Amino acid sequence: MNPVIDWLLDDETPEVKYRTMTELLGMSKDDPGVKKAYDKVLDSESLRGVMDKFTLKNKWEHINAYLALAEFGLTRDDVPIDEYLERSIRNMNMSTKCAKILFLRNLVSLGYNEHPWVREEIDLAFPTIRQDGSVRCLDKTKRTNDSKLKDMGCYRQTTTYLLLGAELKKKGIVLPQFDLLKTFYRDHDVLFHPESPGKIIIKEMAETFYPIDHVHIGLQMIMYGLSILGEADHPACSKAWALLDSKKNSEGKYILSESFEEPYFNVGFAGQPNKWVTLYVLLAERYRSLKQADPEHLTTD
Repeated sequence: MNPVIDWLLDDETPEVKYRTMTELLGMSKDDPGVKKAYDKVLDSESLRGVMDKFTLKNKWEHINAYLALAEFGLTRDDVPIDEYLERSIRNMNMSTKCAKILFLRNLVSLGYNEHPWVREEIDLAFPTIRQDGSVRCLDKTKRTNDSKLKDMGCYRQTTTYLLLGAELKKKGIVLPQFDLLKTFYRDHDVLFHPESPGKIIIKEMAETFYPIDHVHIGLQMIMYGLSILGEADHPACSKAWALLDSKKNSEGKYILSESFEEPYFNVGFAGQPNKWVTLYVLLAERYRSLKQADPEHLTTD
């Protein structure tokens, strides 16, 4: 076995081990080893900490909880979260407007893609993608933003659409606006200003930030999304791949550039080799290779 894969399969991080087995290695959930890893996730301190967030009177903690569960590779069939969903939907308002698309991504991952509210919001969301593939900043009062894209394009928000699109594609759901998204990242060499090819649009998004939220999204996640949508093998992605590869140490493990001061689940320390970042890079490479083998590839489901 590859030593990096062995590292990801270490029992000390059952969530990473479970995702590695099921998504990276494509092992059946009926496999005895996978079942053992799954049981360890369900009995882990990490999962208990995430589930405790649903008891707090804080909608942002609830949003983070769904995100963490999606990252763990769990679904609504694995954890009792149905009872919390309607409350969370009611709490989605103008204060959480920028978080909605990533919230939808997490709900799709968790198995709620057929939920009426999720389906309706997805149907409303994707037509807002403009002809250049970007999404406009949701703050109508601003005259500029940190993306500095034309017509108030928001790179962060566009990337949440990319991640939502990737989760839908994994479910076998393909929308016409996916082509617009792919065009956007192709036209920007993934993350560069087209008029200044050496200028990164959002510097922190060229790093390996993890875990994510709707503002902080690492490059490994962008390449993961592009790989699932079948775009990561395009020549326009070469600079981004090279940049991501520069985050790798001599052992083939990827370094966590930065994280939250208090991450909503334990991911390790910045500046050190990180299993989650490494897993996402390897997943991106896996989906990229699937595209090379089968241009119509969809999924793990």
